[in-house]
Amino acid sequence: MLSSDLNITIKEWQEKRLGMSLEEASPDTVPVVARPAHRNGVSTVDNAGLTGVRLNGRSILVAREDWVEPLKTITTDVHPDLLFTPFGAYELSRVTLAHEISVWGPTWFLFADALSWRGRVDERVRALTVDELSAVDFDLFWHCYGPGSVAAFGIYQGGKLVSLATVKDQGDPFMEIGVDVSRDAQSSGLGSAVVATAGTWILDQGRLPLATVAPFNVPSARTLRRVGLEYGMTDMIGVDGPFRVPPQPMGRPLPDADIYDYYPDWAMNTGILPRTKI
Repeated sequence: MLSSDLNITIKEWQEKRLGMSLEEASPDTVPVVARPAHRNGVSTVDNAGLTGVRLNGRSILVAREDWVEPLKTITTDVHPDLLFTPFGAYELSRVTLAHEISVWGPTWFLFADALSWRGRVDERVRALTVDELSAVDFDLFWHCYGPGSVAAFGIYQGGKLVSLATVKDQGDPFMEIGVDVSRDAQSSGLGSAVVATAGTWILDQGRLPLATVAPFNVPSARTLRRVGLEYGMTDMIGVDGPFRVPPQPMGRPLPDADIYDYYPDWAMNTGILPRTKI
């Protein structure tokens, strides 16, 4: 569990990103409020006009002003436990899709501080140079950040990059870790190794690590929790473009466990187009 001090820090950080107080957030409903265009002369985070936040058991939806009333018709009788799910993404997108914006989420945010951190620097990991980071194929390592990263850490096997963690500054005091492991990797634990090194580096800079993960990505959630990152908040955001759906759950409960589709083929959503059509 996160400490009370870290929870307070997360709340203050999120309020700064939104440009507004979260005092209107509610435990049982999801109030919809208009996002201020500016705060103290600084533009606030946009997220394509919509951000839903669930933090410390309280929720709020912050949206562009002309969406507030239409979104209220969606959220009025929807409990937060329902809204912060793929169901909520579908329902909220009924308002946003007319503006070529879809809703993505939920996404979990995991945080750590020096007290909760369990990651250790791994000798297999080394910092990447600017040139090495520029040469990375981010179609493969697509959960990582590009040359704009403030730091990057990788593992090479046979001269080939197989695991990468990049660090992005998300505003004081947090830096975000993005991580990917190549499908050609020859051993396990590669993701934990680069995340541990990246998070330790962040703490050494006097900052705090965070990482995000979608609920379907069980392996990544396990990797992040293994090094001491713990759940702190959930968001739903607007994104430019058509509606996108998450994949089936990834990973297995046990390494040798068989897993099966619960539904027959005829019950699958045949209307889902491949990613290549976007």
